Amino acid sequence: MPAASPRDAIRAQGYWDTQSGAPTAAPGAGKYRADNWAAPTLVAIAAQDADGYDRHAGLAGIVLNDVITEQATNNSQNYQRWTATGPAVDNVTWVSIPVAVSEQGAAFAPPGSNQRRLLDVLSMAAPPDQPAPPGWTLWAPPLDPPTAGGLPESVAQAIADAAWSTDPHLCAALQWEAYAGMLPPQPAVASVSTGAQSVSYSPPMPGGDFGLAMSRAAYHRSLASSLGTIELTVAEPALASVPDNPWAPAYDPNYWPVA
Repeated sequence: MPAASPRDAIRAQGYWDTQSGAPTAAPGAGKYRADNWAAPTLVAIAAQDADGYDRHAGLAGIVLNDVITEQATNNSQNYQRWTATGPAVDNVTWVSIPVAVSEQGAAFAPPGSNQRRLLDVLSMAAPPDQPAPPGWTLWAPPLDPPTAGGLPESVAQAIADAAWSTDPHLCAALQWEAYAGMLPPQPAVASVSTGAQSVSYSPPMPGGDFGLAMSRAAYHRSLASSLGTIELTVAEPALASVPDNPWAPAYDPNYWPVA
């Protein structure tokens, strides 16, 4: 079993564009391929994502039972989740992963070529000599420690203590929003052109890690309960109770009507 902890539950996360061609050959930078977009059994992902970030270490670390989510950028229910049926094969500039479909959203539609998707890779294993991490860490943003610049673990834990038991998706959304607030905003992207095709975003989508964090927050908010909230605590009354107030016993434990 591979080593995993609350601090490395997220192996890799970023945007890639779909590319036609067999997943047994290298995809272009920022691209990924599948043998069958409707129900893939083998995918190939470039080590560099579409924003130019190097995701090689996380992708190469994929092992049996890790989970990869393919998510559309404009519909939270247009997603498909794959379970790795074996370890990733590291080809330095790209990796190939055997997968099986484990779940998909109500609005899932197989992507065509040159379609941008968010890929989210989660490590699901814990070493046999360590307890499994708390459930909320699987949806949390990068944490500090050990990731410098990540959301402070104490802040993430405080959010989890307040919201996880009430609504896990609300908890994740709050954590990702807190993380996004620490990142420098990136220019919004209104359209992307590959030369052969253009994709427009309305409203424009923030780019970089800031846009990625906000996208994850929006995804979890879309799945949060409409009634989900953090438990409220009743404070002391602002005004002291007055004699003969029939509601006083409801909020002032020091006041009791005299018979």
